[in-house]
Amino acid sequence: MGISVRDALKLDIFKDSKIIAGHKGLDRIINRVSVFDCPIEVNRDKLVLKEGDFFISNFFPFKDDEDYALYALKFIDSCGCACFCITNEYLSSFTQKLIEV
Repeated sequence: MGISVRDALKLDIFKDSKIIAGHKGLDRIINRVSVFDCPIEVNRDKLVLKEGDFFISNFFPFKDDEDYALYALKFIDSCGCACFCITNEYLSSFTQKLIEV
């Protein structure tokens, strides 16, 4: 049994976090948590990514190519992931296109 994204974001570790997009997904249920810091490989990722995944990422593979970043976010969402949490280690701001996706 998982918890909602909303409840997970109440944990102390996320106290300084900001939700910049995806407010409608706060009631999605998290079934497992993992790190996602690798380029998209469709054949592998279609098998590995599961509904309810909560991913934490530094977004490094996507930081310099907005089109690739948009593709990655859409692909991850298409797998039914509950949440994609991006740290500000390599990406300190988000374009409007990224926020909309």
